[in-house]
Amino acid sequence: VEFVQAANALFDKLEQALEPMKRQNDFFDVERFFGDMGEVLTIDLGPKEGKYRIEMSIEDHLCEYSSPISGKVLYVLSAHTGEWVGSEDGHLLEGLLVRDLIRQCRGLPKL
Repeated sequence: VEFVQAANALFDKLEQALEPMKRQNDFFDVERFFGDMGEVLTIDLGPKEGKYRIEMSIEDHLCEYSSPISGKVLYVLSAHTGEWVGSEDGHLLEGLLVRDLIRQCRGLPKL
């Protein structure tokens, strides 16, 4: 239950933070849906720049992030901070998403 609530909270936060960027970029489509493993959020920057994907695996309690810049990275929910941290080095998901997006887009997510 805690994982699902945290996943929903992350996606709600991201949708709100990304909304202003839609107006600042020619192609910036955010979509949220349920996939095979759990909820998915995509950010499509068009055929030239590519697509970002954040997918929750409810069964494995993992968050999988993939982007044209950083490739695929796995995240876990920190029991101490409630933040999504990289499973290999502990960096924050939100930080990597911002760093990737500012290399490809105009504007900044309001996280």
